[in-house]
Amino acid sequence: MDDVKSKILIKTFDGSLTKLAVKPKCMNSTVEFNVNYYDYDGDQSLVKAKVTFRNVISLDFEINLFDNYIGAELFGFYEVFSADKKKEMIEKIFLERRSGFLYHGDYDYDASEEHDMLNFREPVENIFAELEQYHLYQQQTQGGIYWIMAKGYELTNKGK
Repeated sequence: MDDVKSKILIKTFDGSLTKLAVKPKCMNSTVEFNVNYYDYDGDQSLVKAKVTFRNVISLDFEINLFDNYIGAELFGFYEVFSADKKKEMIEKIFLERRSGFLYHGDYDYDASEEHDMLNFREPVENIFAELEQYHLYQQQTQGGIYWIMAKGYELTNKGK
């Protein structure tokens, strides 16, 4: 039997992301999605809800366009269980941050200096040491993927 890689949490198919809010507060950061989706597990009515991720330590999204529906047209909302996928996300963001700083050529980077801000791995290693405390969520859209790593989430229905 194969290991379970993920689980669908909310069937947001045919849904829309109407608002995204990122509220940075160090380890108490939150990310909020305001969504509309059809209740496929119930009476199939339109649900207006807010998904609030708490204690967010990582956020990544790759969306093609926001000026039309493809960046907001939702598909499934999942939890991904793989510790390797969590590490991959953290490492990807660490490396892309370095690349972004170096792109402009105005950062005095020393690749051999362990304490250079772009080499300093202690925060990444601290996350890796506590990885089991965090959940990795994926919201699929027609135009891309949102990834959120957080201690948990809460779904608040705003009405039908």
